Amino acid sequence: MDKYKTNSAFNKWFSAINLENLSVCAKQFIVNYNSYRKKLSFEAVLKLFLYAINEEKESLRDLSTSLINESLQLETDVTTISHTQLSRAFNALDSSVLEEIFQRLLEKVHYQTRPTKRNSLYLIDSSTFSLSLKRHKWATFRQTKSGVKLHLNYCYMDDTTMYPTDFTLTNAREHDVNQLPLLVNKPEATYVFDRGYLDFEKMDQMHWDGYFFVTRIKKNTTVRLIETLEKSPEKEILRDESVRLGSKAYVTTLLRLVTVQDDTGRVFQFITNRMDCTSKEIADMYHARWQIELFFKHIKQHMTSKTFFSQSEQGVQNQLILTMISALLTFLIKLETKTVKSVFQIKRFFRYLLFQPVECWLEKLIPT
Repeated sequence: MDKYKTNSAFNKWFSAINLENLSVCAKQFIVNYNSYRKKLSFEAVLKLFLYAINEEKESLRDLSTSLINESLQLETDVTTISHTQLSRAFNALDSSVLEEIFQRLLEKVHYQTRPTKRNSLYLIDSSTFSLSLKRHKWATFRQTKSGVKLHLNYCYMDDTTMYPTDFTLTNAREHDVNQLPLLVNKPEATYVFDRGYLDFEKMDQMHWDGYFFVTRIKKNTTVRLIETLEKSPEKEILRDESVRLGSKAYVTTLLRLVTVQDDTGRVFQFITNRMDCTSKEIADMYHARWQIELFFKHIKQHMTSKTFFSQSEQGVQNQLILTMISALLTFLIKLETKTVKSVFQIKRFFRYLLFQPVECWLEKLIPT
């Protein structure tokens, strides 16, 4: 059994998680958790639900039935378990322990990617995950809807190197801008976010605290022109200006406004406190924000986040945290193999070769 585990693609993927490296409090929780569940250990639950998320299992019954697969039994040391037992075990997981596992994986990613203020951007956005109003009344945000919102900080280094870093989970009614201070935590880094986060006072505070940002302004934003700057020669750059935003109630510090026109004739205005970049570089920074939207689309369509296993707030949080953990596990494989394939391609191969010898999976990822 040990030999099988060592050689399987699933075991290789999961091996980045080391429960022995967690804090004393986290390890004590795991000990207590295991003492109450002789048949289903913390590690087994972790493996089963990461498997369920990647395999897009539609329900706990579906996951329970999956254990007829002997390979899954070998990987988890579980031969059979009911959907009700799975439900109790899943809801009993401590979200803070899962968050710590995510942070430990993130440390490994940072060690290998070495993000700096010059080679990376931090893309900030949120996405709402709809829930059943009947099953999740605690998450009601409209008369006929329930949902939670994932607020995410997504590190972008280039089109092949990007991954989730910080995140918060709230009721879907939460305004995006309220979560901004929790996601902005790296001085001298550049944060890119949509105009939904536009708040003059918070932008000024970011500037004074040493954070850089690029965002769009709203159509009704009052702009006070201070100076016209020399713009980049590219035809899509219409203007580059030094401005202040706001009216009598509040006026921002001196900022930079770059006006761009795309191929369809649409005009966009980007506001920033980065004075050291060209107009084109500012526009490119904002355009990179598209990558976080693709990430949200991927986890909703292909990582079971459209189907929640639990009715409880704790269970929903656990599932979204495990989704973030799954994303980092796959990205770590990309870093280790130095493959040119995207994380989406890596995951596609993984699904088909899940319990095959790891060599079968890794040879598909060899740089070409």
